[in-house]
Amino acid sequence: MEFNVSFNRMTRTMVDDGAFASSPLTLVDVGCSGGIGGLWRTFEPALRAVGVDPVIDECHRLTQREMNQAVQYLASFVGLPANHPFILKRANRDLWGANPFPRTSAAVAGAILATRVESRDKLALLNDWPHQQLADPGHLVTVDNIASEYKLIPLDFLKIDVDGHDLDVLYSAEQTIRFGPVLGLALEVNYIGGAAETDHSFHNTDRLMRQWGYDLFGLTSRLYSAAALPGPFEYSICAQTRFGRPVQGDALYLLDPIARPGLFSTLPVERLLKLACLFECFGLPDHAAELIASLPEHCLPTVSPGHLLDVLTGEITNSSISYQEYMERFENDPTSLYPGR
Repeated sequence: MEFNVSFNRMTRTMVDDGAFASSPLTLVDVGCSGGIGGLWRTFEPALRAVGVDPVIDECHRLTQREMNQAVQYLASFVGLPANHPFILKRANRDLWGANPFPRTSAAVAGAILATRVESRDKLALLNDWPHQQLADPGHLVTVDNIASEYKLIPLDFLKIDVDGHDLDVLYSAEQTIRFGPVLGLALEVNYIGGAAETDHSFHNTDRLMRQWGYDLFGLTSRLYSAAALPGPFEYSICAQTRFGRPVQGDALYLLDPIARPGLFSTLPVERLLKLACLFECFGLPDHAAELIASLPEHCLPTVSPGHLLDVLTGEITNSSISYQEYMERFENDPTSLYPGR
């Protein structure tokens, strides 16, 4: 997932204060090849997570190198039963219509290199997971099952990146998402697709998330050049290029208690604090400050909201200026935030 994760000072302050000692942040990462993101280590030791991926050897490798016993890996496909309404609605249609990917330089380069790369390197270099040793595709689990079995309810965050059946995985988490509720989700989305309601496209994902009460707080795009004129690759992998059409990206959805005040009465204070940390860690210190400023004065035993606001202010200014001073400067002269000032 490609989001700004440069901010974490306030989160570390709360973790060190023991704010989440009795209620660790809970995470399910579906499509965890390569391991869970470094962002989540900010919450350690107050972190409990399950990474899920169908590649058996990768889950074994991640388990062997994992130092945190509260982080586990499950080799499995995640999806929906054949009689689920979403599966019945999609019927025999493709996951998305008008798919241009076979025409991209990434697809053509991958096909060329597939004959030249050693089998052991294909997952890392070509993301060739369909040809690895995989879990039984006939034995699907749902995110609802995982969250319940691993005692991750209420689930705080869900990440989905499975290169295809992402909407199936999302629907498999509906009970956990809506009635937990989950605080936030990071989802791979496609900017391609047709008008079918079952296409794995950004517009369908976005509509569903808004129906479930979430707002969009981050969006990235990855460009893919056509094979007719291949563009330079962004990384040493057959994937996005420096020019081309936007094909995929990542979307960040979070609850917004400011827009939906009822959340203040339904979410415990420690979950509101986690949500503020998620805002910060995903590069949204402004929304973290907005939420922190709305919390009770004594929501933490040894750290006040005022101090947390000072920490956030110091983080974005790289100075010792207090939140109150920063806001006074802005209110007295908004041009103080112009470039060069």
